[in-house]
Amino acid sequence: MQRLSRSVRPRFVSVLFLLVLAAAGGMSLSCRKEPADFGAGQRAQKKEAELQNKALLEQFVLSVEELENHADQAYPENALLRLNPWLESCAASRDFRPDAEYDERAEAFLRLSRTADEIQNLCDRAAPGGEGEGARLTEEDAKLLPEKLDLFIGEIDGLNAFYRSALLKRYGAMAADLKKAVSEAGAFQFGGRAKMAASAIGRFSFNPLMNFRVISDGAARLAELYRLDRRSFLAEDVSNFKSSIWERNLAVWAKGDSTDPLEEAKSLFRWTCDIVALSDEASAEPIPRQAWQTLLTSQGTPLERAAVFMGLLRQIGITSFLVRPADPARDDGFPVLVAAVIPADEGSEAFLFLPEYGIPVPGGEGPALADDPASPRGLTFPAIATLSQASRDDALWRRLDLDGRPFPLTAADLQSVRAVVPTDMFNMSHRMWIMMRESVIERTDAQGDAASFVPPLLAMSFESAKNEIASLPCVASVEQGWVFQTPEVEQAILPVESQILLMPYLYEVPASASLSMRADDESSKKYAPSEGAGSDPGETASTESKMISPLWEGKILFFKGRFDTESGAANRLQQGRVPDRLLKQATYGLEAQLGEYLEQVQKSQGESGKPLSEEELRAAAAQFVGQARQDLGMKLFLKVTARFYLGLVSYALRNDNAALSHFEDADLLDKLGGIWRSAALTLIAEIYESRGEFARARKIYGRLEGAAAPSGKIRAKWLDEAGATGAGEEPAPSEEPAPESGE
Repeated sequence: MQRLSRSVRPRFVSVLFLLVLAAAGGMSLSCRKEPADFGAGQRAQKKEAELQNKALLEQFVLSVEELENHADQAYPENALLRLNPWLESCAASRDFRPDAEYDERAEAFLRLSRTADEIQNLCDRAAPGGEGEGARLTEEDAKLLPEKLDLFIGEIDGLNAFYRSALLKRYGAMAADLKKAVSEAGAFQFGGRAKMAASAIGRFSFNPLMNFRVISDGAARLAELYRLDRRSFLAEDVSNFKSSIWERNLAVWAKGDSTDPLEEAKSLFRWTCDIVALSDEASAEPIPRQAWQTLLTSQGTPLERAAVFMGLLRQIGITSFLVRPADPARDDGFPVLVAAVIPADEGSEAFLFLPEYGIPVPGGEGPALADDPASPRGLTFPAIATLSQASRDDALWRRLDLDGRPFPLTAADLQSVRAVVPTDMFNMSHRMWIMMRESVIERTDAQGDAASFVPPLLAMSFESAKNEIASLPCVASVEQGWVFQTPEVEQAILPVESQILLMPYLYEVPASASLSMRADDESSKKYAPSEGAGSDPGETASTESKMISPLWEGKILFFKGRFDTESGAANRLQQGRVPDRLLKQATYGLEAQLGEYLEQVQKSQGESGKPLSEEELRAAAAQFVGQARQDLGMKLFLKVTARFYLGLVSYALRNDNAALSHFEDADLLDKLGGIWRSAALTLIAEIYESRGEFARARKIYGRLEGAAAPSGKIRAKWLDEAGATGAGEEPAPSEEPAPESGE
């Protein structure tokens, strides 16, 4: 009996222990299954918040998808910032990966911000004040300032090794000049060092738009932008939406009808080079453009043209990279060369394009003449060289040599290269991965483009691109594209420059209610529903027609492929073509307008008992004349630029005669310093080439100047080598006078 009890007791204890564990487990499981119910009121509140967030998201999607209706940049920015509480509540994206290099860049800009702030505080102490010049600048401050300036210069140089920014370089030079002035002041034998330093700082000319406080604030904004895991939007994020949406819209129609990825890439490259003219403003240090600004203004450097092309490729799922020499010290003088990675059965290949020259690198037997009588004539590229081929066969590059100007690449230069991927602080961020996942909108009640909205590719994985590129032959390393981020860096520091860039595109003109009238036509004054306070529904009142920004609206509709409908790009752009007669009337009538203005001002001041003095009248007159001339200049810019964009619309529609009528306009070619001259001549030559009028095309290619000259000379050379002569073609005249303006 005792034995039995000894054997049963352990079993009983074990069973009892298991029953206790099971009961505890059941309790814990039941806790997991049934979350606490906080009541119907809180559930309703949560549901209301979800609906409000959905409405805010739809509002933002509509604002960026239909940006032709929102020339005011503040509207989409405000709509985006209102999404911050929603973004914070969203589930994390599994596709986002932190990046140590971006964290390092954030810390570098934060240090720069602090250093610049300390320098500005020291300079402020030296400013003239109530207690006398430099009264608050101590001897210790005077010694500290050169040290801080040295630190600032070192930080600028370290950052600019990545960005090659003219603006950062200017700040470094400004700091060096100030340091020199302070050092020279401290060398005087008489007077304290602090007093001399204060005097030097007081004499130093600070630009109110460009000082250490400005760069301190801008660098702090950049530090925020480089925090990829930040779960809140900044106003600067709108630029990524603009670029991605416009590139998506353009790629839909510009890639052509082919389903072959290489043919699609060729079509997108051609359209990029047609839409983005090479800027000849290198000597004037132009404002570097973000991709959306390059598309909007239709001008850019070879690198900016490359950025647009690579953005278009990304929207159709093609990875691309900038080819750079393995040794970064050789970057200067290396042409802008883009590689598009095209999958194939035998493995992916990187096909090469030259944005600066507007041509792919021809492979095989080289460029040839189209032999299909049903297709446009002119040069074609049956084969495009791959990176592997171009690293082995130097003959591919010698095709690009010109008399006295060998092409600056050899096959040996490409045997080991760096691949630079166009990443930035937007498409690498966590917030863009979340937006791309969450912003699919389907609204049966919505009108326009956002009724069914699938977002473009807003985010990218550098690791995925790196893995795809690293396996290619000749690629020694794959790195982040810091050089592509220079426009964002400069505009975060000095946003006023980007605002100046956009001024003509936000300039408003009156348009008819139906947009079928010219802006200058008096008949554009229509009866429209009154929106005044207290008006009854349906009540109408005589009112001026709506104001539009023709360059902005017309160009965005062009990206969408809406060309010549009633609400299309052509109709909008027509509004910007202010006729010569109105420009001349405004110019000739300026003196009479000035007299009338001064008379009204003097009368008004006299009635108030404060008549203007002669000096004040002269100042008022100068201000009026300056404003009037600025307004005339803006209207002339609108007229000339709208003409060029109308040519692009006709060219896209393959309406050659209408395109030539626009591009050959005398004002377009000659006014405003000929800012569209090379772009228009290039497209004119392409049209003649496609018609088989090769002699005329060669002649026009030869007339290209500035940044477009090498491209024109190479195409003319290839036409000669191909024996391009049109049937019955007469030699082109020695000089082709442009027709008078058709306004």
